Amino acid sequence: MNVVALGGGTGLPVVLTALRRNLPASGGVTAIVTAADDGGSSGVLRRQYGVLPPGDIRNCLIALARVAPEVSAALQYRFDGGAAEHPVGNLLLAALDMVAADEVTAIRLAAELLGVDDHVLPSTTQRVHLVADLLDGRTVHGESEIPRSGTPIKRVRLDPPDAVAAPGVLEALHEADAMILGPGSFYTSVLAALVVPGVAEAVMRSRAIRIYVCNAMTEPGETDGYGVAEHLQAFAAHGLAQGALDYVIVNTSPIPLKVRSRYAAEGACPVDPDFGLPGEPPVIVRADLLESGPVVRHAPDKLGPILCELAAKRLEWV
Repeated sequence: MNVVALGGGTGLPVVLTALRRNLPASGGVTAIVTAADDGGSSGVLRRQYGVLPPGDIRNCLIALARVAPEVSAALQYRFDGGAAEHPVGNLLLAALDMVAADEVTAIRLAAELLGVDDHVLPSTTQRVHLVADLLDGRTVHGESEIPRSGTPIKRVRLDPPDAVAAPGVLEALHEADAMILGPGSFYTSVLAALVVPGVAEAVMRSRAIRIYVCNAMTEPGETDGYGVAEHLQAFAAHGLAQGALDYVIVNTSPIPLKVRSRYAAEGACPVDPDFGLPGEPPVIVRADLLESGPVVRHAPDKLGPILCELAAKRLEWV
């Protein structure tokens, strides 16, 4: 069974951890990671050295790593870089990017160092910026600037518009038995990977089972007021036609009032889970998905069995 997961940020590593803990050893995992990050350490390194933004790739590699916990912790350790604190893993990836034959080779070399048997691919190897067209007619350039616009997003796209998918990306989508989108920042991670030219089309053409893990909370500046329905409408606006998704996984874990209040102070609230048309795709899968604690985050050990059970349905269809 080949499973492809698309996205970035904090959401994609959770999915990769969930898959690797629950997928049979013979199953293969490919992460397709957004390449539009321009904030923090990644933004500084791409501006100073012209490398691909390494942060999301680093987190995906660490999620799949087969090394001592101290090694993973060392790669996450941050050194003062002046304008930003640089994780050691970012510096390693940036250095490999500068000396390897190409960007995909650089990531593969890092994966070998970490004992990663799966594949981590950037969505594109071109130096792209994410652009958001807003409902009020304005345009915002830059992934880190988009959530600050204060206006609902109509769609996102890449600059330059003729960017192409990285080597191996379209092939992985074609060969997938299951595809997983989300969770994670919806416009700036999930859709940022999907809008690379050719990617949405490859997702639509694939015979894979397509699964969307919906965020548990809305995101200020990105999905204010969104329920499940609005997330699916946004997918449709970015190339995934109605009915393209087979399953949508929605959280039912209660969120403690204290945690909800803290998120509400930042402008976030639980995503409205009420959506579903009887007999029509997507099938809504409601489950207890969250970790306990002050941060609303999917628990890999709760999400993993559900993802693997749904992914296995593709083999039943063959």
